[in-house]
Amino acid sequence: MKLLLCGLAATLMFVQPSMADDTPLGKQMDAMNDAYKAMRRETDPAKGAALARTAQDAMVKGIVELPEMVKGMPDGPDKAKASASYRKMMGSLIATLADMELAFLNNDMAKVKEIVESMRDMKKEGHNKFMEEDE
Repeated sequence: MKLLLCGLAATLMFVQPSMADDTPLGKQMDAMNDAYKAMRRETDPAKGAALARTAQDAMVKGIVELPEMVKGMPDGPDKAKASASYRKMMGSLIATLADMELAFLNNDMAKVKEIVESMRDMKKEGHNKFMEEDE
């Protein structure tokens, strides 16, 4: 019986992260991440601008969702503040992606590189703030 319970617990540890990716927000974040990875390597301005628009579209769809951590909070002022903070951060990301699109369209690859670096920090900050630690 103990062996069965340990096996079940181990299985759940590996299944849980994939279930989070099946959420509407997880799907949009995956789409944004795929576009972001491609943008980092893109040198063609038209293709880069298209990738930036793809990422923007995913974030526009994702802004109406809430991270699981926020959804799980009890209703009240803390949840309202966390929700507003999440939407503000997503709005800032959408604006940054629009800046990236413009940088690609202006063929300003130095600006693209600068924005890519700032997005790494934004991603880290957002994940630290809105994703629960895996134990």
